[in-house]
Amino acid sequence: MKQSYSNYSAPLPGYGTSLVDRINLYLHFRKYFKMIEDRWLLLVISIILGTSGGAWIAWTQPDFFEAKALMTAPLKQNNPRFSGVFEEASDAVNRRDMERSDIRDRALKNIQEGSASSNKFSYSTWRVAVDNSGMYNLTVTSTNQEFAVRFVRTWAEEFVQWKKSQKQTSLANGEAAIIRDLAKLEQEQESRRQSFKDFKSRNSIVDIRDAGLRANQQRELRQNELSAIKTEIEIFIAATPDELATGGVSVRDNLADSKQNRPSRASRDEDASDRFGPGSHYSQLRLDLRQLQIDYTNRLQTLKKNHPYMRQLTRKIIECDSAIVGSLSLINEAKDARIKSLQVKASALPKVIDMLTEEISNQGAIQIEYAQFESEIQIHADQITNIKVQQAGMRKSSSDSDTFEIIDRGSGSERPVGPNRPKLIWQGFGIGLLAGIGVLWLFAKLDDRLESPELIEAALEEPIMGQLPEVNKSHYKDGYLVLSRMKSHNMFAESLRGVRSTLLLSPEGSSKRFIAVTSAVPGDGKTTFTTNFAITLANSGNRTLLIDADMRRGNIHGYFEQPIEGGLAEVLGGKLTVNEAIHSTAIPNLFFMRSGERPSNPSELLIGSNTRELIRQLRSEFDYVIVDCPPLTAIDDTFSIAAYLDGIFFVIRSGKTSIRFAKMAIQTIRQRGSPILGLIVNGVPIDNPYYYYTTYYYASYYHRSVKESEQISRPASKLKKIPALPPGMQTVNQETPPASVKDSFSSSETL
Repeated sequence: MKQSYSNYSAPLPGYGTSLVDRINLYLHFRKYFKMIEDRWLLLVISIILGTSGGAWIAWTQPDFFEAKALMTAPLKQNNPRFSGVFEEASDAVNRRDMERSDIRDRALKNIQEGSASSNKFSYSTWRVAVDNSGMYNLTVTSTNQEFAVRFVRTWAEEFVQWKKSQKQTSLANGEAAIIRDLAKLEQEQESRRQSFKDFKSRNSIVDIRDAGLRANQQRELRQNELSAIKTEIEIFIAATPDELATGGVSVRDNLADSKQNRPSRASRDEDASDRFGPGSHYSQLRLDLRQLQIDYTNRLQTLKKNHPYMRQLTRKIIECDSAIVGSLSLINEAKDARIKSLQVKASALPKVIDMLTEEISNQGAIQIEYAQFESEIQIHADQITNIKVQQAGMRKSSSDSDTFEIIDRGSGSERPVGPNRPKLIWQGFGIGLLAGIGVLWLFAKLDDRLESPELIEAALEEPIMGQLPEVNKSHYKDGYLVLSRMKSHNMFAESLRGVRSTLLLSPEGSSKRFIAVTSAVPGDGKTTFTTNFAITLANSGNRTLLIDADMRRGNIHGYFEQPIEGGLAEVLGGKLTVNEAIHSTAIPNLFFMRSGERPSNPSELLIGSNTRELIRQLRSEFDYVIVDCPPLTAIDDTFSIAAYLDGIFFVIRSGKTSIRFAKMAIQTIRQRGSPILGLIVNGVPIDNPYYYYTTYYYASYYHRSVKESEQISRPASKLKKIPALPPGMQTVNQETPPASVKDSFSSSETL
């Protein structure tokens, strides 16, 4: 719960509390607690309405009675031969069938025709459940016990009858479909067999194993013959006529293997062609020439060369030699003729081989088509066999009377089973709670106010100069919060000292002498901060002047219990001099200029030439001038003196100021070119986790009992002497303050 600092002796939350617990839990859930705390009444109203609605529903609903019927399903057929013939439905399908509207309507119609007492019900529900043993539990809940029992009984009977008729219809339809499929398959089978017969006749196939065998053999023979001819051609080309004539090269020996595979007639032709007719005559001539040469040599020993017989031998030798040359010429011609003949035959054989190869390929396609015919015929035969088996199983199943069996035809409870009134009330409570949380969340989303200083700094994109704890003003006189009425060591004073130190110790702190304080909307604590910050500056030894520039609703004079007249409005209007408008206070070094009487034209007064002269004179007489300006969103007075300012403090109240208004105000300041010193976050709860370290330090270091000498009021004898105004600034308004004012500021010790 949000807490505020009220007085010195008040207990501070967080003292002695675990730092881990405070940060880890409260930090994360604080925004939700804050959301409930701000609008808890909406949540309470929502819960009351939800609980009331649940209670109204609980007590206006009639009592409910329950009746049950128990059924068992027939055993499922697990024989794989009957797969696809007729199978019992699954549990989910059976439950859906039991809940069919037509079955339920027939059951209601039968009950209404049988008895008028069934009209006494006003509400009914039903459900179907299946346990692990396959038992179907049909339950009916109604406001009339008699109706519930009769309804569940009639419903179960109607379902059993409907299941029987459905089974008979399914069997009849299934058998008719099987007969149609069987006739169709038999017709297709006959057609395929006839096509297969025509295929075998067209391709002259007796046995599929003989298809293509002859063509393979012929192709192999022709390939061997082509290889032999090529070899023979090479032999003839390489052989000389003499080698062919004498038999030095035997074509028959080199082609023996190939000739074994040739037909008998071809072998005879080859044998005839290998003998070379001139070859045998050449051998005889060689023999004759050899004999003649021997005879010539022998005769030459006894006869002379000119001997007639020797001449005759010489002539015979010449004639024989000429015959040999002629024979070799004939053999060479026969060789060339044979080579040409073999070449012609070799060129013709590849075409024959290609034809045989094509024939073999066609035979392969025929074999594939033959196998396809056989496979399709076998598949159709198997399908026909399966359908005949299914037909037999269907006929057997149609003669079987297995169906749902009712074990318990309806038993009802004498005592009502509902409604569960406590549950309805708790449900109403839960709905109200959720609805309330939803409304709170919606309001929280629509609310752009931020409580966390870090989020405020990020949203406004300006640095935070200080954070002021929330203080309960009801503990102070007239609700005005002034440091002089508080003990020196308190969190509020320490926070102000922090702002003072930030300003004075900054690199440009000495040049920031004329400072304005403003806010986005009224109620942000701007005036409270301005007054006490001026007191803090004065207590540090700086001559400080506090000006109430809000000439419309200025209220700083109430903090010092002084009248409103005789202030800034009169100076700018020329009714008073500057010295006459500056008043002393009971706080050393602090002087005060009231707002003055409410003028009708404050903006025109502030923008006039007297303002420039006033500010010039004040700069020369005081160390710091703190100006309390009106809020920015509704009034433009602040920007009338913006050109003379050294800086602006922007006050925003934690959890109260709309970020949208604050952004608009800061954007306006930036557009006018006024320097923003920083943000002052006011009203930060001391139990805020972001403010935790300051609270913890203060509680642990300063928390102690109040001594008698440290009471809020001090003897009047210890009142410090009020310092004199600067020369030339003594006014008739500097008389001794009344007794009430002395008492109010009697404890103004240095903070």
